[in-house]
Amino acid sequence: MAFRRQNHLMITPRSPEQPRAVGVHCPYAAIPTRVQAWVEAKLGDRVVTADGQVGGMSPGCATRLRTADGQAAFVKAVGAELNPDTPGLFRREVEVLTCLPAVDHRPRVIATYDDGDWVALLLEDVDGRYPDLADPGDADAVWAVVDRQSRELTPPPDGLAIRSLPDTARRFLERWRDLSDGPGAGLPHWITAHAGPLDDRVATLPERLGTGTLCHWDIRDDNLLMRPDGAVVVLDWGMTCRGPWWADLFVLALAWADAPSFDDRIRTISPLPDEDDITDLLLLFGISQAWHAQQPAPPGLANLPEFTRRESERLLAGACRRLSH
Repeated sequence: MAFRRQNHLMITPRSPEQPRAVGVHCPYAAIPTRVQAWVEAKLGDRVVTADGQVGGMSPGCATRLRTADGQAAFVKAVGAELNPDTPGLFRREVEVLTCLPAVDHRPRVIATYDDGDWVALLLEDVDGRYPDLADPGDADAVWAVVDRQSRELTPPPDGLAIRSLPDTARRFLERWRDLSDGPGAGLPHWITAHAGPLDDRVATLPERLGTGTLCHWDIRDDNLLMRPDGAVVVLDWGMTCRGPWWADLFVLALAWADAPSFDDRIRTISPLPDEDDITDLLLLFGISQAWHAQQPAPPGLANLPEFTRRESERLLAGACRRLSH
């Protein structure tokens, strides 16, 4: 790969904030020169500062930029050499963001790039911070926006060839059976001791999940920003799928999965989801995370096994609590 020396470029320190998921991003100065040239052509001036951001597991570049004439923008870019699967997620995000109507709670797309190898999105630079989901004010503000967005995206917009949550749940089932057929590494004893009844319980979940809403399906604090006025912006649409109306509120509530506040949040969803569907999806999601934790780290995602191990512990603790009631 060819690189160019960035004599004019000042790399500024990353933010000290640490959201739930933190990977290792490629710095802006290390992305291909052709992508950098595209960025400057679209902005109409040279980039003079690049502030790499903390948060998210993608190995790609995630950088706030400022040009010599003071323009601000955010660039995310990835190539197959960093991870073979991530460009596909970026392409899905491009498809979704360019199809959805412009609203304040999604970032404005300035331009997109795809040369068959590297994929990049140039977005508005959202002046904001990650929400603190332990703070009731932040949590309520995010909950309200996610609920509003789910209603706005029901039914899904036409023209999007997007995967479905039932298909994702079927993959979760396959991973559960991989673990339960083996030593059950990474699963609590209460799961392995009741593998048969639990399998009977979750086997029909994919058929019980609807597909009537376009779901972000990755609502975490690192995919959210709060503007100074408290407005919430939802970022990173690469995991988008078609699912039930409550799916994104369920994913947001996973921030509290190991505490009764998860159940309290779920009970505020209207119309109220089936309690068994929530418990079964929580159980399968936790098992899928345990499966990921047992796999070798994918290219560029050295932190993923440890992140999924921690997540599986939290989610399965929540499933155990709900099944014990």
